[in-house]
Amino acid sequence: MSQEVNGQKPEKKWYLKKRMFVVYAILVLALIGSLGGSKDSSSTGTQAAKETATKPAITVTAFKMASDYKENEVAADAKYKDKIVEVSGTVDTIGKDVADTPYIAFATENQYEVINRIQCMFGTKDTAVLSSVTKGQKITLRGKVSGALGNIIIRGCEIVQ
Repeated sequence: MSQEVNGQKPEKKWYLKKRMFVVYAILVLALIGSLGGSKDSSSTGTQAAKETATKPAITVTAFKMASDYKENEVAADAKYKDKIVEVSGTVDTIGKDVADTPYIAFATENQYEVINRIQCMFGTKDTAVLSSVTKGQKITLRGKVSGALGNIIIRGCEIVQ
């Protein structure tokens, strides 16, 4: 119903511009997220698993690591980031992210917490192994910590026990 006035098109309302900006921002974030997860979905995940198998690991519980990140993310990154860890705890979730990369997330002290969970990323070839894991199972996983981005991400994971 908008009409031209004196040969000029009417200006778009400010809220329409804002909506389009939000839509574009969501699309960009989704694209970035899917690209970030693709590193582990092929042979790179297998290479990372081989790298973690040969290096000594920091042994920690999922509760302790989540607590460390919750208390002081900078100090926790200094302690864990880019290091090999063996994390023990109770399986909370077994799933796949937006890039179809399989993962296991540990239960933390607050089961309703959406962020600050330990999320261990596996290669796509590990789906058969993960199909035998059940929610509530006690498990130890080994991988390389990438740091916190909402959740605490551990890449190149493998099941230790």
